[in-house]
Amino acid sequence: MIEVIDGIRRWYKHRKLIKKGVLTPISSYDEYITLVKKYKSNFVRKVFTNCYIMPAEVKRLIALGNLYLVKTNCGLAFADDEEGYYYLFLYVDMLKPLELPSLDKDVLVEDVYYEGRKTVDQSKFEEYLQSAGCVFLNTYNSITNRPQITPERYWKQLSSLEKSLAAEGKKISQPKDSQLKEFEYVYRETIDKYVQKRYSLKERKQQRNLGYLHCIDDKDGKIYAIHISGILHGGAIATRKDCQGGIYSPALMMYVQKGYYESMPEDEAARKEYMRSRSIGGWIAVDNTPSWRMHKMLGFKATGKSMNQFVIKSTM
Repeated sequence: MIEVIDGIRRWYKHRKLIKKGVLTPISSYDEYITLVKKYKSNFVRKVFTNCYIMPAEVKRLIALGNLYLVKTNCGLAFADDEEGYYYLFLYVDMLKPLELPSLDKDVLVEDVYYEGRKTVDQSKFEEYLQSAGCVFLNTYNSITNRPQITPERYWKQLSSLEKSLAAEGKKISQPKDSQLKEFEYVYRETIDKYVQKRYSLKERKQQRNLGYLHCIDDKDGKIYAIHISGILHGGAIATRKDCQGGIYSPALMMYVQKGYYESMPEDEAARKEYMRSRSIGGWIAVDNTPSWRMHKMLGFKATGKSMNQFVIKSTM
């Protein structure tokens, strides 16, 4: 009952901000593009932005009714409603101080840069954010997208982990429709709030059908750990809080690389090219030691690309 009342209160606060014009829903991609182009046209110099979202993701957010224009004194501020927080991306002239309104949820802002090659504008942007009330939260490093251990070692470790799971009466599978609610609960309970991404049940079903969702469960369908492919925004691997520290997450990490190793070329030169990392495979917080240990076990490495997070805590 308390959760229901809290939900109603949050909904009321959110609707009040929309009514006041603090948050304005973006109704179409054309509207979004027009706003950005119009703002940029007012400047001879380049406008700074921390928007890294691809057009397809912007369109998805608009279709779900989760993208808003935030009322501000300077530039353009768009808020992506991720349920637990707003993800803010900006188009700003940093010569003017930024003032952001108080919102009904925490506001997260990110700045992506290359280690040792952060530009002057990126450094100024981070100072600019802190002057507007944002507080530094954490740093994430991106990782490579291809494992580097040999096929022999991979198959040996996977076999050992699967046998250990079987001895406990557990297995790796894709979540059934009836398990998706529990799958989402484990995700929300264990993954840091500020990296969680909001997806509808319909989208989760589509992701499952594409092979992007896996879990460890037992014969009764009870879920112990989950894996969401790094191909998706909000890719994650997590073990339920009451059974962390065991083999569940490592087993999932190994299992989801099965297709990669099944397609491994026999020729040495071809294999070397096949195993070369070509893009980012995900992001890990610099202080997440267990995750780094698990990923390094498969030969994943930091790419040199980093991301700083800043947050404004809601006071509403």
